[in-house]
Amino acid sequence: MEFRRLACSTCFVLACDSSAEGSRDATEQAPGGVEQLQHESAPAAMQGDDAEATPAAVQSATPPVHADEAAPVTEREPVATRIARQMLILRAEPNLRAPIRGRIPLGEAFEVFAFVEGPECGGKGWADVGEGAFACLEATRTAGDVEPRPLPELRDGDLAPFFYAKVKTGQVARRWKSIAAWAAGEEPIGTLEPEHDYAFTNRRRVKGELLLIDERSQVVLESEVTRYRPSRFEGRDLVAAPIPADRAFAWGVTWPENPVLAEPREDAPLLASIDYQAEILLQPQPTVGPDGRWWSVETGGYIHDKHLGHWSLPTPPADVADDELWIDVELDQQTLTVMRGSSPLFATLISSGFKGPTPKGLFRISIKQAIGQMQSRADAEESYNVEAVPFVQYFTGNFALHGAFWHYRFGHKISHGCVNLSPRDAKRVYDMTAPHARPGWLHVFEGEQALGTTVRVRKGDEPVQDKREAPRLFEG
Repeated sequence: MEFRRLACSTCFVLACDSSAEGSRDATEQAPGGVEQLQHESAPAAMQGDDAEATPAAVQSATPPVHADEAAPVTEREPVATRIARQMLILRAEPNLRAPIRGRIPLGEAFEVFAFVEGPECGGKGWADVGEGAFACLEATRTAGDVEPRPLPELRDGDLAPFFYAKVKTGQVARRWKSIAAWAAGEEPIGTLEPEHDYAFTNRRRVKGELLLIDERSQVVLESEVTRYRPSRFEGRDLVAAPIPADRAFAWGVTWPENPVLAEPREDAPLLASIDYQAEILLQPQPTVGPDGRWWSVETGGYIHDKHLGHWSLPTPPADVADDELWIDVELDQQTLTVMRGSSPLFATLISSGFKGPTPKGLFRISIKQAIGQMQSRADAEESYNVEAVPFVQYFTGNFALHGAFWHYRFGHKISHGCVNLSPRDAKRVYDMTAPHARPGWLHVFEGEQALGTTVRVRKGDEPVQDKREAPRLFEG
C-alpha cells in the first residue's frame, strides 16, 4: 500500500506552559523517587513495534450550544471528494471574511456535502465540507479514486504516525541527502541537532544498515541515534468493561512491579507482583495501619496505597447535560475520564505538570490539531524541539491534551503543564471530542455554533472555577 505524506512544515508550534517561551514535556524524574524510564531499558511489553515498517507521515459572550459530541455533527453522505492544491482555509460561512473553522493541507482529499453560493471565490464556488465549515474550491481539484484519510494517519498496528529519534548524548548523528547518496559513499550534508526529537516517515534496511528517512528523503543511520519506542499502555473502556459495583479500581504505578503482600504491613511475605500500569480490582475500603493505607486485592493479598493510581467516578459539573460528553482530569491520582453526563465511557492514566502546574478549572477544547511542533524560544533556558506531536487538543492558552511518544510515565507528574496521554489514548480521546475534525483536516477550531468539549481539571474534591469563555474566533 502506498501512503501519502503530510509535511510537518504545515504544523503549528505548540508549548505546554503559559509563558512565552513554552517548555518541553521531558522525561524527568518524578516526585517520590520514581526512577526515570528510558526506552532502551524498558521491558518488551512497553516498547513499540520494531518491525521494518513504513508508516504514513502526518502529519463577546455567546450562550453555550450543546451538541452530541460522541459522533461528528455531519452524518450526510458526501456528494463529491476534492483535493487541496494549497493549504485550504475552512470558514464558518461561505465568505472569505468569515472566522476560520479549520485547515486542510496541500494534497489532502476531503469530503464535500453540498455546493453553495458565496462571494469572492472564483469560478468553482463554495462547498459545505461538514461540521458547519465551508471551503472555497478555487484552489482544489477533483480527487479521482483518492479517499480522504483521518489525520494523522496510522497504519494498522502502529502506535504513532512517525518513527521518532534523537541524537545520542555526547555523540554525532550524520545526515545524507538521500539513500542513493549514502549508498554511494558521498559526504553527509550535515548533522542532527541535539535536544531535538526528529520524526521520520520511513525505516528501511539497506546494505545491512537500518536507515531512518524523513519527509524530504534525507537519511540518517539508526545506529547513530536513539529511537523512541512509544508506550503501548492504554486505558479501560468502561462501557465494554464496567467496574463492578462492589469493587474499587486502580492501576499499579510503580515500575517495574507492584508488590502484593500476605498481610497489610511492610515486612509481610510477598505473595505476588503486579506489572507496572496493570489494572487492579480492589475491595472498596482500605485497611489503615501505622504505615498507611492498604488495599485488599481481589485475587488475594494487600497492596500499599503508594503503589496505586486510583480511579473514582467523577461527579458532573452542574451545567453538564445528561447526554453531554465531557472530560474529567484528576491531578492527585493522575487520571482522565471521558464521561457522558454521569456515565463513564473511558478512563486512563495521564502525566500532568511537574516542572510547571497544570491549570485547574472548567475549560473547553478550543483548537484541535492532528500534529504539532513543540519548540522553545531562542532565549529559553531549556532548549528543545519536538517534531510531530500527535493528537493535540488545546483547552486553555498553551495547555493541551496530547500524545507523548517520549516517555512511559503515565500515572506520574512529568510535564511542564500539558496533559500527556499515551499515543493510543490520545487518539481515542481526540476522536471522541468536539470540535470534530473530518478526514483530511489538519486543524479544527471551535465556533459560536460548534462549541468544544468541556474539560474539567481538578485536584481531589477541591472546587474549581468556571473558566470557559466565549469561543475565540480566528480571523485571517
